[in-house]
Amino acid sequence: MIDLHCHLIPNIDDGPKSWDESIEMVSIAHKDGMKGAVTTPHWIQGTNWQPDSSTVKVKVKEFNIKLEAEGIDFKVYPGMEIGITANLADLVSSGEILTLAECNYLLVEVPYYSLPLGMDEMISGLRAIGKTVVLAHPERSKEFQECPERILDFMDLGAWVQIAASSLYGDFGDQAKKCALEFANMGALDIVSSDAHSTKRRRPIVSKALRILEDEIGAQNVDTIIGNSYKVIGCNYPV
Repeated sequence: MIDLHCHLIPNIDDGPKSWDESIEMVSIAHKDGMKGAVTTPHWIQGTNWQPDSSTVKVKVKEFNIKLEAEGIDFKVYPGMEIGITANLADLVSSGEILTLAECNYLLVEVPYYSLPLGMDEMISGLRAIGKTVVLAHPERSKEFQECPERILDFMDLGAWVQIAASSLYGDFGDQAKKCALEFANMGALDIVSSDAHSTKRRRPIVSKALRILEDEIGAQNVDTIIGNSYKVIGCNYPV
């Protein structure tokens, strides 16, 4: 499958600190069965984590050259993990922020505490310009933990749901794990990604989470989740 949410570019956010670490992360992911990854540095308006889209694309191109030189059969695509802001549709249209693999899906970070007003309008506004919002790790949000069924309202508007693999391991606490499993059992789960940040903390491993899900919802549903990772990068398929 393709890892659709991970932090692989060095020294751009809280991800790896060197190209050597970045390459080691890819090596770990490749051994875990990944064919490629969309690297998603944080983009949060008005902060130091607001990388220029052209910079991200240049670094991704450099990354793929380095991987080819290392003999690692793995492709990295550009993307971003976007902090919610009022003018996302305009920012996408102008090219200031990147969709996943420059296709039609936008990874939007769900806040850990209260959900902002206007999330439904944001999803609908992006839908109107042909972009699908992928909600990043909503299982870690206190509001969704208290009422997992709320995720269905956003799915009805066309949003997709991405959980972090490590939530299923319990790395973000029992409530996040419980919420992730409830999403799965409600059929409210589209994507599982590593949200990897380094070779040691939050590593690029997803296979363990897929095995947990297979026991919970069956192999056919897990196959659908794996297939969804290719749908997201559809304009750049095959890898």
